[in-house]
Amino acid sequence: MMKVTNDFYRQFEELNNKLDSLLKENKDLRREFKQEKEDLKATIKEKDELIEKLLNEIDRLKNQINKDSSNSSKPPSTDTRKKEKSGANLYNSRKKTDKKIGGQKGHKGHSLTKDKVEKMIKDNLVETRTIYHESNNRNGKDVTKYRIGLEVSVYVEKHIFKHNPKTDEKIPKDFYTDVTYDNSIKALTIELGTYNVVALDRLSDLFSVLSRGVIDISNGTLVNFLKEFSLKSKPTLDNLENDLLNKALMNTDETTNDNKWYIRNYSNSETVIYKPHKNKGHKQIEEHDILTRYTGGIIHDHDTAMYKYGSNNYECNVHLGRYLEEIIQNVSEVTWAKDLKELIFKAYHDRKVLIKEGSKAFSSNYTSEINAKYDEIISLAKKENQNIESIFYKERALKLARRCDKYKDNHLAFIYNFSVPFDNNPSERDLRIIKIKTKISGGFKNINSAEAYCDAISIIKTSLKRKINPFESIKAIFNNEVLFAN
Repeated sequence: MMKVTNDFYRQFEELNNKLDSLLKENKDLRREFKQEKEDLKATIKEKDELIEKLLNEIDRLKNQINKDSSNSSKPPSTDTRKKEKSGANLYNSRKKTDKKIGGQKGHKGHSLTKDKVEKMIKDNLVETRTIYHESNNRNGKDVTKYRIGLEVSVYVEKHIFKHNPKTDEKIPKDFYTDVTYDNSIKALTIELGTYNVVALDRLSDLFSVLSRGVIDISNGTLVNFLKEFSLKSKPTLDNLENDLLNKALMNTDETTNDNKWYIRNYSNSETVIYKPHKNKGHKQIEEHDILTRYTGGIIHDHDTAMYKYGSNNYECNVHLGRYLEEIIQNVSEVTWAKDLKELIFKAYHDRKVLIKEGSKAFSSNYTSEINAKYDEIISLAKKENQNIESIFYKERALKLARRCDKYKDNHLAFIYNFSVPFDNNPSERDLRIIKIKTKISGGFKNINSAEAYCDAISIIKTSLKRKINPFESIKAIFNNEVLFAN
């Protein structure tokens, strides 16, 4: 039997301890390596997310820079000046032609002619002053020429209220002070101050200049004219509301005034009413109490809040075209946006041709064909959108495709009923005056001034729609007349 020495045990114990130490060290190294690997994975993931976020933000900022009136809801006035366009072509898509600037052959002229002036004289629309001259005329006959002028004269009406103890008549409220202003001055204030957006200081100065310093009206008095007009216009505005409620279609849209107030228009081809409110939402619409009582079809710019009101809702296809154009310009991986825009606008063109020819509807085959093509394009969109690399544009394309799918009937309503508008452009035209007022004179101080302005501009714009002189409408209301009764 072999004799085991103490040295052998000692060596074995040392080696065993060393092995345990190495195993522990290896285990620690493995743990550290695993942690570092996890940390590295987390860091890489974090960096990837940051890169993705930055790329998304770059796409978003590029999208904002590239937006104009052709691919968004921005008005043409915000478009950046392009070198290749100038003058009349700056804010539209007209192409340069060889035609000379000015009136074109075959176009109806709008200048005053001798016949028009002689008709005005015959109808006693103008005062006629005859002035004789001597001249050696080529034809050996007398020659008549006309020159039109305008005079401003100041007059003072002296009203004497004789005391009569037997009458119950009182002095009218219009004579609330010893000196008041005639309704002609008040009406001119409303016309120039609201529709022509003449500032109060300049308006006061204008009256002073025209009257050679006789009329010196304070800004406060001019403001009071607007307040008075607003009060007197209420019965007329009630008539306008009734007209809106009794028509089959109503356009509506809203815009901001100096980012402090929202102004919403309710309109048709003959009537428009403007209403101010502080915030968006159903509460304000219900306070206006127009759409809440309306039972016809509403045309709007994909304002989903509108779907609560009216019997039908119709989407503005011009706005849809702009959003499709955004995808066309920025996303090269898809073709569906271009296909859908071409389909809708071709149908609109075909409808205009038929209307011009006297037709009132498309054939059932045509509408079925449009429907089928629309569905095909939406199916294509669902496939193509998956290939979009940019997360930002992928989300926008998916959202737009879902909208087109969900609101298909609202977008295509114009192909079934030729009385349904293709767009909501009338609302944009109605709101243009609000944007002009905002740019020139800014916002309103309070809700009362906003409401007074909206009342006045409602009367003026409705008069223009009906080809009525707005100055005469304003004077009539100051004279306590109620206009636009059905």
